[in-house]
Amino acid sequence: MPFANMINLQVRAFFFNSATDYLPYYKNFDITIKKDATVIDLLDKVKSKNPDFSFPNKNVILKINNLITTSETSIADVVATLGTELKIDPATSYRSNNGLILNDDDFMESFELIAPYASEDDKAYYESLYPMHYASESSNYNRQYIGDAVLVVAAKMISDGSEHREEILEAISDEFNGIRCCEYENNVLQGEDYGEVIAQLKKALNLKDTASFYDKLTLGKKNHDLDTETLASSNVALYTGSNTDDLDEVRTLIKSHAASYVTFEKSHKLAGQTLMDTHFEIAHLKAGTMLLNALDSGASVLVCTKRDVSIFQEAIASCERSMGRDIRLKIISVHTLKALCTQTA
Repeated sequence: MPFANMINLQVRAFFFNSATDYLPYYKNFDITIKKDATVIDLLDKVKSKNPDFSFPNKNVILKINNLITTSETSIADVVATLGTELKIDPATSYRSNNGLILNDDDFMESFELIAPYASEDDKAYYESLYPMHYASESSNYNRQYIGDAVLVVAAKMISDGSEHREEILEAISDEFNGIRCCEYENNVLQGEDYGEVIAQLKKALNLKDTASFYDKLTLGKKNHDLDTETLASSNVALYTGSNTDDLDEVRTLIKSHAASYVTFEKSHKLAGQTLMDTHFEIAHLKAGTMLLNALDSGASVLVCTKRDVSIFQEAIASCERSMGRDIRLKIISVHTLKALCTQTA
């Protein structure tokens, strides 16, 4: 078959030129491309259909379906992970000058924090982590965040026995924009996971709670009681976060006993759990963003695993203050859901 090595893609691509456009916009394209092509070939295909589509001549990174991807990534790997409906965005839209072309001055600005203590090899290693810098989840909540990449290089320098250990730790520990903001997630398609590296670096620091006395006054649980009748008439969503357990049974229970099962974009993202004791503002901003995403997707009840439910029940009032909105969600545990479903069996 002459087209056996081809694949059809539905592509939604980002357009923005700061010189001519007030707001970004998207255009849709049907693309047929070879299975052994790379992302740069896909970008060339889009540009051939619309010359206004722009991307850099080097260091090409971008988001495809919210994962940072490099130009060398194969289309086969992209499709295997993300499917054939692809949304192309800049690595970070707020730094876009023209399409996928970024003002990336912040990348080397972050390295300057540790540059006085770094070797040329350290600098080269940092430069190799360019995609990771723009994949930093915390940058979505704090645009001044120094980025995950500099933390990884700092950890390496310390592990290599740098005599400047204390100075390096101090350099990455800014109260507002440093490591205390970091809730690491691997957002690079096929990228190496540095979760343990950053976790160990955090252990080396004595990070203090950033909550003010006023902040702490707003903590407090709302009423999250639920009965079987309310469950039966509710639209219910499941938050999994980083949980890797098989939760298919829970999804089945929701579909069988609730009015509807609601999916939402941030159901699998961390939501400030690891920041509650170190960065009050970012923690509640992340949690509030997740909760509102569930609410705005149509949920009135959110089911969480045991380790998360008490965190979000306690934080919801502060999340409302952070987000400036009421969050009318009942948050219950998987255990509570199963008990309610047993009552109706």
